[in-house]
Amino acid sequence: MKLSKSLAMLLTLICMTVIVVTTFRLSPSFARSTPMMSAQESAEKVTTDLIAQVPGGNSLYTRLGGYNGIAAVIDDSATFIFADQLIGKYFIGLSTNSKQRLRQLLVDQFCQAAGGPCVYTGRTMKLSHTGMDGGLTNNEFNAFANGVSQALDKNRVNQPEKVEVLAFVNSLRSRIVEK
Repeated sequence: MKLSKSLAMLLTLICMTVIVVTTFRLSPSFARSTPMMSAQESAEKVTTDLIAQVPGGNSLYTRLGGYNGIAAVIDDSATFIFADQLIGKYFIGLSTNSKQRLRQLLVDQFCQAAGGPCVYTGRTMKLSHTGMDGGLTNNEFNAFANGVSQALDKNRVNQPEKVEVLAFVNSLRSRIVEK
């Protein structure tokens, strides 16, 4: 009788351990506390949310063609940006996996900013760009924005939507340019 109680207790303990380990693997946020959002991160979120608002009309996300339209613009932007002599140097040597991760982060960021269902999970713009070759310049940022503009033209995005997307891009300037 004692052996079966000990065995039952051991099996219960093992099951509980498996449940806890599985839960933390599937949801690592349970395993660590979430840090408070800084004022800058909060301001970035507010800026992103406000850009997506369209009073009484279709969201920018819809007007850009949804996820696929935004992804096409990002793919073409990457082509122009990687080939640009001024800013392309930052992408030399990236693995295919790193380029795919960057692409997905940009798609998610632009999708969220345009009012779509995506959630940007990357770092803040300030953190992502701090210290890159001593800091990005306005000219390098302009090269990035120009690549996005060219991609919008290539994808025949209407002028009002192009202006909105470039306004979003420009809203990031102060968090990206260091010198």
